[in-house]
Amino acid sequence: MGRIIMKWGGGLISDKSSVCTPNQQHIRNLAQCVIHLEKLGHDIIIVHGAGSFGHIRARQYRLDEGNIEGIEQSEGVAHVRADMLHLHDLVVESLQPLNVISHKPREFVHNNGPDFQANLEPFLDSGVHVTFGDVVDCDPPSEFGILSGDDLMLRLSCELPDVTHSIFAMGGTPGLMTSSDETGKLIPIWNKDMEYSGNHRQEIDVTGGIFLKAHRAAHICEVVEHVWFVDGEHASRILEIVEFGESVGTRIVPSQ
Repeated sequence: MGRIIMKWGGGLISDKSSVCTPNQQHIRNLAQCVIHLEKLGHDIIIVHGAGSFGHIRARQYRLDEGNIEGIEQSEGVAHVRADMLHLHDLVVESLQPLNVISHKPREFVHNNGPDFQANLEPFLDSGVHVTFGDVVDCDPPSEFGILSGDDLMLRLSCELPDVTHSIFAMGGTPGLMTSSDETGKLIPIWNKDMEYSGNHRQEIDVTGGIFLKAHRAAHICEVVEHVWFVDGEHASRILEIVEFGESVGTRIVPSQ
């Protein structure tokens, strides 16, 4: 049936402004979507974001900057990793009774950014795979850094075989918009040569927000036929894309 890779955005599955606050309803709805797709015979990989379980404390300890001389960051690394494991466990538990295979990036990834080093072959094993943005070990002088879930989406979507869909489920927006305010309209089809509007809460977000997602999606669509941004608060839109090829959202396509 093909392989579906989906991103559960951190701002969708948590309250990004309140430390370690999950949105259980959104997690449950997304899980039901995955259970339905698995019953149809699809291979599924879930990459979930960090939201309030990662970004707030990572910003506090400046973990996105790597090792900073004169600043004690080891406590922050341990704290964020523990918080991320908590969120990861909630996601995995929501998918029961499926056969769920957990992949913790701290255990199989070295370095961050799109060129991180990792063996992705275990994602081909039978089962529903779940991984996430994490604090990973890096070469000196950084020593550690933040691996974005969007970089995982890029590599998994482009390097694994038989990927038919790469879907970014976000919170609170139907897709890419013409404007960030109330006048904004949904852009139904987008390529990297087109303009769009977005907000990046730099005071909280330690990755690139919507801008990184769009950049990575523009590369993924060169390899994967269906690349979409959708409002994950309406999980049924993911099912519509897979079953009918259309829904409310933004389809990312190659430049002409």
